[in-house]
Amino acid sequence: MIYSYHIFYFPFKWEIMGLENQAFSDQVNLDNIQYNRNSHWERSQKPDPGEEESLYNEKNYYYTFVHNILYDEEHSPLNLIHHFERKEPKLSNHIYYYIKKKGRNNPYKLIVDAMNINLYATGVGFLSFYLKNEDCTQNSPEDILAINQYGRRIMPPFFNDTRLRNEISEYIRIEGLNQTVYFEDFKSYTPYDSWQPSSSIKKLICELVTNLSIDPIIDDRMFVATWYKNNQLSQQFTNNAKAYFDSQDPFSDYWYRFLFIDGSNATCQNEKMKKELLEEHTYYRWQQWSSLYGISKYSLVYLTNNEVPDYLIEYFQTIYARMAELVLVQRASMLRFSGEITKVSQLSNQDVEAVSKRVSSLYKEYIRFVNQIYFREITAQDQGIEMYNKLHSCLQMESYIKDLDGEIEELHQYISLMEDRERNKKASLLNDIATLFLPITVITGFWGMNQISEVMEENGELSTSFIIQSLLLIIGTLCAICIIYKRKRNFLKTTLRIKKIPINCKYMSRIKKYLF
Repeated sequence: MIYSYHIFYFPFKWEIMGLENQAFSDQVNLDNIQYNRNSHWERSQKPDPGEEESLYNEKNYYYTFVHNILYDEEHSPLNLIHHFERKEPKLSNHIYYYIKKKGRNNPYKLIVDAMNINLYATGVGFLSFYLKNEDCTQNSPEDILAINQYGRRIMPPFFNDTRLRNEISEYIRIEGLNQTVYFEDFKSYTPYDSWQPSSSIKKLICELVTNLSIDPIIDDRMFVATWYKNNQLSQQFTNNAKAYFDSQDPFSDYWYRFLFIDGSNATCQNEKMKKELLEEHTYYRWQQWSSLYGISKYSLVYLTNNEVPDYLIEYFQTIYARMAELVLVQRASMLRFSGEITKVSQLSNQDVEAVSKRVSSLYKEYIRFVNQIYFREITAQDQGIEMYNKLHSCLQMESYIKDLDGEIEELHQYISLMEDRERNKKASLLNDIATLFLPITVITGFWGMNQISEVMEENGELSTSFIIQSLLLIIGTLCAICIIYKRKRNFLKTTLRIKKIPINCKYMSRIKKYLF
């Protein structure tokens, strides 16, 4: 019997080493990744035997235009994902994920059902663990909370926690993969190792790819998708519709901790705020059928009883988990774009043409992201629409995309102004040259068309008309020089005024350096 099921998603950003200063399109081109063909990861475009029906149901659930980001279809020109699966879990049921909690004698022991790596064409990826809990000695409500809380940590959130172990486990160990033990006890961390994922996490990914640098992109915690069967808890919320909104009810406290992946205590100690958060993050369409869903920035959870039909569990592990994965890809991609905007805005030592190329490439990839990844709707099913909207709402996706739209647009506008300024400078230079050489050209022509004998009077003196024409040419030349000087003087004054113009966008103040 499976008492609970836990999916841990580690979102990361990847960069191809050696292409950091190239156009963004080159940096995120999946075809530029070098894979280790001898690794224990295999690219999978087809379902394993026995999974065809499940995959059919899943694909049929989503609109066809969503498939390019959800499924690895190698020969599709719009393919946006490379999907890899670890071979060993398919061959053996003896691969284990151990979580040792402080104060507990034995570690939590979970069976590794599957391990996947997804790389997306926005420069982000996921390492995911699919874990089964079949041990009856670790199926209490507090055990489930501890598995989620300590199993998802990929780095210490605070350095002193490497000693206290309040937020992180004593160790996480994976056994049975390629006769290798992947072990992390976080003791090797120093105060200078901030934002570094566990060594076992990086090792698993780097066994597949040879030319990528990997960094966390969202948090020091993996995203958790989990379901839990518990008759007593499910009966509480089935019989009392308001139990999970009542801050005084014991179930409310547990549901909050389960939903927001809290450990021993709920992180919200205000009754009004707690109630509002529960109402906002709880999806209770199937409450009378002993099914309660919860959605937060950190989790997608499902609480039910032991009599729940198998197909509902399967839907959660496939359709709904896949939906959460899509939204995480969207969020991680937006953070990736935001980071790239910051990087481009700091390129003050490069010429306008090089910066313009970087911005144009970034803008092109962002347009592709909006059109092919960031969907407003992904299914025609009512529950799917509602859960997708709640995922977007709870992860604040609308505000993220709105801010990113503004950043991208302002960056693009400034680069356009820079290009216009460079073109105007070149045109102004050509005009100045033409103005300067016009009198000289006229003088040359004048002297070329007149013979000395024609210029001189019979008595050997210069004619009056020649003197007048020469004076006019000299005056014209002086006027041309004055015009050029005045133009340059006005340009400098304008430049000084522009420098005083305030720029509200947090990135544009850096780009302003390009103009001067």
